[in-house]
Amino acid sequence: MISTGTESLLAYRYLKGIGKKYLNELAVSVEETKQSIESCFGAGRFGAVFSPEEMEAAFAKAREQISISISFGHTIISRLDEQYPQSLRVVPDAPPILFCAGNIDLLHKDGITIIGTREPTEHGATIAEKVTKWFSDNNWVITSGLAKGIDTIAHQSCLKAGGETIAVLAHGLEKVYPAQNKELASNILKSNGLLVTEYNYNSFVGRSNFVERDKIQAALAKAVVLVQSDLVGGSLHASRAIIEYKRYLVVVGQSNRDISHGESKILANMLLTNGSPEDKCKLLKAKESHLENVLLLRDKSYFSEISQQVKAVNFNCSQVDVNTNIHLF
Repeated sequence: MISTGTESLLAYRYLKGIGKKYLNELAVSVEETKQSIESCFGAGRFGAVFSPEEMEAAFAKAREQISISISFGHTIISRLDEQYPQSLRVVPDAPPILFCAGNIDLLHKDGITIIGTREPTEHGATIAEKVTKWFSDNNWVITSGLAKGIDTIAHQSCLKAGGETIAVLAHGLEKVYPAQNKELASNILKSNGLLVTEYNYNSFVGRSNFVERDKIQAALAKAVVLVQSDLVGGSLHASRAIIEYKRYLVVVGQSNRDISHGESKILANMLLTNGSPEDKCKLLKAKESHLENVLLLRDKSYFSEISQQVKAVNFNCSQVDVNTNIHLF
């Protein structure tokens, strides 16, 4: 059952000029004032802007999305629902609405995001398998983005280990991209996993979607594990986001062969392992004080120590003030 609050948030999203930031502000105002979302919206800066016809059209589109969701056996949740994960509540740019297929209980378990290049080296693929298996075997939910390369290896290795995995998509749930991972997506659902996205059914897919997808991967997790990346890889979006959220970036060590061969796909890992603080900050777009949240998984002997450190991340203590700059009334 999709809540009335979520239906309203979904409808407001179709109104001109209303974006993610305002919807989050609106949801926070409902949480703080204990008033209905309709009352908070009516009292806010958009309350008298839209005509009855515009409001009805927006709610009609929301009901259409809900109907599609029901037809697929999916669900839609928002930060007005108890099912919405605490990991997202404490970040200011979290998606206010999530479209979910599968086991939404995974959103409330300890999760770690495993990411990396779409073109890993042979050793990188092996490392990704071993890293994923260790975390799966130690009761971590594995999150990734269903992309080619490391993402695919992470999901497959988790399923092979009998673990639980979440795939964050950069588009609506009616499709799977890349198409070659349709079977993998199906296997995730068959294995009590979860597909999740912030995007409507049949929505436009642009380049920015993938950047936002990477941020959600980070926001859902206690840490991001960077298996392999070059200096301009898409994996750096999630790496930078996890540092911004004041959680951990776990940088995986590389094989001697890949290091000696100067493989381009490991350059980000090598810089974050051996580079100067200035170069690390430049790559991560972070302050030097944030580098203390970069953990080095040099080899398998570091697994337990890093796991314990990451496990201690507490979402009940807001690392980011979500109430900053809220001016609804």
